[in-house]
Amino acid sequence: MEIKSTYIENLDEVLGGGMIRPSTTLIAGTAGTGRTTLGLQSLCMAARNNEKVLYVAITPKSKQNVKEMLSRFKFFEDTVNVHVFDTSMAERDPLTMLVELGNVVTSMGPDRVMIDPITPLGYSFPDSERRRFMYSLSSAIGEWNCIVYLTGTLLLDEIHTSVINDIVDNILYLSQTTTRFRTMRNLEILKMSGLGFTEGEHTFEIKDSGVKLYPICIPEKISLKPERERLKSSIEKLDTILAGGILKGSSILVAGSAGTGKTIFGLHFIMDGAINGEPGLIISFEETPEELYQYSKSFGWDLEKMEKEDQVRILFTPPSDVYPNKHTLHINKLIEEIGVQRVFVDDISGFDYAFERNIDKKEHIYNLIRNFKNKKITSCFTSEIENITGNLQVSHIALSMVMDVVILLRYVEIESEMKKALLVLKIRGSGHDKSLREYSITDSGMKIGKQFREYTGILTGSATPAHGRAYEPYTSGFTSEKDRVMRELIKEKETTAERLSETTGIDHDELEVILSQLEGLGYVVPVSKKGEQYYKIVLTDIEKE
Repeated sequence: MEIKSTYIENLDEVLGGGMIRPSTTLIAGTAGTGRTTLGLQSLCMAARNNEKVLYVAITPKSKQNVKEMLSRFKFFEDTVNVHVFDTSMAERDPLTMLVELGNVVTSMGPDRVMIDPITPLGYSFPDSERRRFMYSLSSAIGEWNCIVYLTGTLLLDEIHTSVINDIVDNILYLSQTTTRFRTMRNLEILKMSGLGFTEGEHTFEIKDSGVKLYPICIPEKISLKPERERLKSSIEKLDTILAGGILKGSSILVAGSAGTGKTIFGLHFIMDGAINGEPGLIISFEETPEELYQYSKSFGWDLEKMEKEDQVRILFTPPSDVYPNKHTLHINKLIEEIGVQRVFVDDISGFDYAFERNIDKKEHIYNLIRNFKNKKITSCFTSEIENITGNLQVSHIALSMVMDVVILLRYVEIESEMKKALLVLKIRGSGHDKSLREYSITDSGMKIGKQFREYTGILTGSATPAHGRAYEPYTSGFTSEKDRVMRELIKEKETTAERLSETTGIDHDELEVILSQLEGLGYVVPVSKKGEQYYKIVLTDIEKE
């Protein structure tokens, strides 16, 4: 078995090595998806590598017009042999065309042939006759002993019912999705004979130089031993709150409204690592490198110098330019360049344009975290909370189960003055200080101060002097149903949805919605015990005398 390269970057990797010779590949998709560009680019690159190639165009245009059109591609090679068949002939008398094409192939002996497109062949025939012709075409191709590309204008559903599906070894399906922000092009392998291919949608772009493919990045599920090493922070008192520091390899979510210091927290995280010989990567969607250089100088950090010394890398991508597969490949390249051990993503809303569904965005963030963990990298993500004060939600997608550490930064109003409060909502695998702490932003960065002992209702944004129980402020604005669920969870500490439904009298569907909302708020986390799903209260100290 001879495996030949497609000569398209990353495509061989996705296909499991390349193309088997002989084999027949259908490149299908709707108009404008890049079928001709993909096939022709592979053909031209093969010609550049001294292969004999034949391009067969089925079109009403003349051979001269076809050559002029092909020459507009920057990758086009003059050594490509071009043969043209009229579309009307291909539709009415494909057998005559097939005989003539067979003679051309026999006299030339090409290594690769491309028929563009195949769908007009026998188009005017009844289905049964067209099916017989396609099998005749398959038999003829089998005698050519070369790699054959067939392009076809077909929808995904049409491929599965078309006879073409039966006569080809491989099927590549190209699609595109257009939103108000961008056009996203994807390549999916529907069928590949003889080689193990990578499943999923692989993003690609069409540039002047041709197709640029970005394979989907699905990290392996590697069993890792729990890290016990803790990373020290230059933020005063943070290590004490975190029971000694953040566990190495953890994923951290820092949530807060605009101006609460999320980016400063992340820069502390990166600079602490760089100073201690742990190179860091900043993934920014809003601030350019130059803006981050200037911003960091306000706190006495020379980020530009650190980058020149290969202690830091900055990857800036405007949200409208984020293509997930391409972005992840770039991240992995930068990680390898300087041996990154810490990553700061500022913030997760930068992925909003790339995903229409929150579930897809959550899956992408999960894959990023798994990728980092596999490389033993500690990661920090920020999430912006829309409300400055009042009711809060840690992120607009439920990420608490994905993250190892969740830290909340919050504005609070105390005696007509705005202050800032920090609360560690969760650390997986470790205890932590559960008290609310005041903090401030100074010339040297973030400073954590005393606990808010004298007030309740801190998380509502409007604190009142402490008296009695401190439960109500945490549920300000809750419905009576949500209030009942919270009270039951506080009492039980952890329980199942079925048990909650029984004790609260709330039906299962409504309860699932409430639990999802509480998870998004960071009050509840789902845990698995002996194959059963439990819900556990996070803020275990929210009801005190």
